[in-house]
Amino acid sequence: MYNLMVLACFERGASSPTREEYAVSRSSIRLATLAALPLCAPMIAHAAAFQLKEDSAQYLGTAFAGSASGADAPSTVFDNPAGMTRLQGLQIQGGASVIVPSFTFTGAARNAFGQPVSGSDGRDGGNVALVPHLFVTYKITPDLAVGLAITSPFGLAVTYGKDFVGRYNADKSDLKTLNINPAIAYQVTNWLSLGAGFSAQYARAEFSSVLNSSTILTSLTGKPTAAPDGYFRLKGDDWSFGYNFGALVTPGPRTNIGLSYRSRVQQNLSGVAEFTVPLPLSLSPTFRNSGGTAKIVLPDSASLSITQGFGPDWTGYAEVTWTNWSQFKNLNAFRDTGALLTSVKQNYHNSVFAALGVSYKVTPDLTVRAGTAYDTTPTTNPYRTARVPDANRVWLAAGLSYQVLPGVTADFGYAHVFVKDSKINEVDATGDRLQGRYKNSIDIISLGTRTAF
Repeated sequence: MYNLMVLACFERGASSPTREEYAVSRSSIRLATLAALPLCAPMIAHAAAFQLKEDSAQYLGTAFAGSASGADAPSTVFDNPAGMTRLQGLQIQGGASVIVPSFTFTGAARNAFGQPVSGSDGRDGGNVALVPHLFVTYKITPDLAVGLAITSPFGLAVTYGKDFVGRYNADKSDLKTLNINPAIAYQVTNWLSLGAGFSAQYARAEFSSVLNSSTILTSLTGKPTAAPDGYFRLKGDDWSFGYNFGALVTPGPRTNIGLSYRSRVQQNLSGVAEFTVPLPLSLSPTFRNSGGTAKIVLPDSASLSITQGFGPDWTGYAEVTWTNWSQFKNLNAFRDTGALLTSVKQNYHNSVFAALGVSYKVTPDLTVRAGTAYDTTPTTNPYRTARVPDANRVWLAAGLSYQVLPGVTADFGYAHVFVKDSKINEVDATGDRLQGRYKNSIDIISLGTRTAF
């Protein structure tokens, strides 16, 4: 979605164009803008749409059930800052998740004139990604605690290649985020704690797509015109800010109920676009490198979580997270002058992530976990694209924790995410149609340590 910034780059050059340049520019500026529109959608990641949940090896083992109510690890800074009041002294948690996605397309493509597009299908666009995380908490007084979370809440890594049959719809998509989240918590009573935090979030994106020069030129000239493919790449970044808060209620000695909220974050992105196109398209200012801006609002979310102990060794977990994707109706891009360049419909709806998990303490040093989750997609069939072959997901997860030294615990988690097969019948703005099916799945392996001083 961050590639919208580049749509604002189509400014006319300062010098007066020739008659040939003017003719090409008038007709092609609309087509070039439309050719870039397939880049404007958010990309598939590892929770609904393009969210990342992989911020804890411990809670990956329960499919993240109980992450906002467990209050037994520093990761609570991000999931529910109120839980920090239950942690003693100085505690540090760190680790990383290795995400192995598979987004395999089979099908075919045709250009605007019904002719087959050459290229390979059966292409897997998934790229292996490493997602690190770090949390620190400190108990200042018996009732007051502070903490810091450094995570990556959004991200993707998808590459199809320039010989992909759907290359006009998508080639490379790369998004990285860094979220720095200090927080504070206070225990109001022996059964209620409250917490709040502030987030500074950095986003960096690079997206590319192949341009169908032949279709553009044929539309301009009115007769079949063959030309080498063009190429379009954009890069941009921004810092933005948000907040989170939560409450932890303990109605019984082995029952925790967590409520948490994370705000929407507005990214005001700026960046550059780079074009490589053949003559005569290269004569047009439309296809010259430039810059622009776009305002993107990432959705807010709310979670309800329960952790319940059963006997001395068993603990159950449940969690539901609602994400406000329904605000994500249109993507608007602007020129450097501030004039609206284009608006693209997305028409997302709200999504729900629901998880159940259990843990069992085998020995004083060893705990094993298992969990499952159901994750609904915010996209719908009419708006599914090669960049978002998203569908509803089912998680199956397992993990363990082992105390290797006094105060030092190692965590391991694994999850396989079954993504429902999805059909695609996408027509890009220049008329190229991609038809087929996506078979998707995701494997996640996470390792981490927790240290209490």
